[in-house]
Amino acid sequence: MKVLVLGDLCLDTVVEEEVALDSALARDGDDVSLWTPLADLPGGTSYHFAAAAVRYGHTPVIVGAVGADAAGRMLTAALTDAGYRHHLAVDDSRPTGRAVIAYGPSGSRAMLASRGTANEGLCGAVVRAALDAVHEVDAVWLSGLSLSRKAAPTYGSVREIAAGAAAAGVKLLLDIVPHEFHRHFPDVPSIIAAVGPVHGLVSELSSARRLLGLGEPGEALTVRHLDETAGPLLEHVGATVLRYRAGPVYRQSLRTRGGAVSDVDRPVPGRLGLRGFGDGLTCEVLDDLAGTQAGKAGPA
Repeated sequence: MKVLVLGDLCLDTVVEEEVALDSALARDGDDVSLWTPLADLPGGTSYHFAAAAVRYGHTPVIVGAVGADAAGRMLTAALTDAGYRHHLAVDDSRPTGRAVIAYGPSGSRAMLASRGTANEGLCGAVVRAALDAVHEVDAVWLSGLSLSRKAAPTYGSVREIAAGAAAAGVKLLLDIVPHEFHRHFPDVPSIIAAVGPVHGLVSELSSARRLLGLGEPGEALTVRHLDETAGPLLEHVGATVLRYRAGPVYRQSLRTRGGAVSDVDRPVPGRLGLRGFGDGLTCEVLDDLAGTQAGKAGPA
């Protein structure tokens, strides 16, 4: 299955050792010094989805933007070395997206991400290349991060690409990120009004519930909450992939408007294994989510 991938690209600085986030962040007025190995790694929603798609036998085509800086050159080289097809704009006025990420003992994450980056300035020839590419793909995967800043050029560009995909009969798959996505779009109809028909919707269960105005922050999620959430979503989209953590496992459920259900449980990985873990779960069922007939492959 060939997928056009729209999202952000970042150079991540990852804290490789476990950090006691609660105790470190709770200090008031003190400096916090943590001496730990750091690693600069390619990241961002586009990169993680593309890497997962390849592991499951799919072919991603990444469309994005980087800055004219060392971080941008590192990301471009990483995509090229991995053999991922890509159309990247090089933004002379905005830096490449960056993030600093640390994980706590329970798998909780602290992330500091840059604003005003090339991820917000997608436009020009790359958009035209994406509009040409939609005729060659089976689906378009869109990260909700690309819709989170409506005043940025990227917002208008991804709407244009989504419209081109709809005109070509290519299905749109939307990943509901970040967790605060509901602050940008109050409900599913408002999303569809912005990007056109959404065939597949992917989300952490808690984020989908916020979008629907269900539940309370911090509620203990169960299969009942899954049922309560999937039904209203399927009134607007053709398929959903919802997942949540239940103790030592991540539970994911694919449901379609036609009544198909596919549930999987996967052990929660170690903290560094959480990077892109959800994308891997999605790509396990990507053919079913998109409604394609391609054969499924296992992880490489």
